Amino acid sequence: MDAQSVTERHLFLFGSIINWFARYERLIAQAMAELAGADYVSVALMTRGLSFEERRRALLSILRHRKVPMDQCDRVSEYLRIPHKLVTLQEEIVHSVWIVNRELNSVQPDWILNLPPTVQPWLAAINGGLVEDEAEKVGSTIDDLTEVVRSLSLNYCLRRLY
Repeated sequence: MDAQSVTERHLFLFGSIINWFARYERLIAQAMAELAGADYVSVALMTRGLSFEERRRALLSILRHRKVPMDQCDRVSEYLRIPHKLVTLQEEIVHSVWIVNRELNSVQPDWILNLPPTVQPWLAAINGGLVEDEAEKVGSTIDDLTEVVRSLSLNYCLRRLY
């Protein structure tokens, strides 16, 4: 590994985040199949080219189409809020080369050094702009990524309530 490479721990956490998103996507496909009266495999095949956000919107549309009570729709929407807020990170993990920022003891997508003013890194977006130091917005520490995995997994386990 060169000096700019991420560690095995980073790669493990990236893989864990992607795996949790895959679990949410499977759960969405299962719910869509049940609502549509179709089998899971058929729905999974039809939606496999969709992003997480497209799948989420499709599920919420089916819920409204099937006239599911609004409180249940709201609970499903709330359940999917955590992965929805983290989808930018998931996309950055999948589509970016990550490098080490030794100054901040973090990793970041390599393109972020030339960040256009209209693009907001995932950490800034999830904190609602509450991160004061601009440099802190671009990097992800091991603790940040561990917290993302924890949030995704804990929220996923709440599915039994819906």
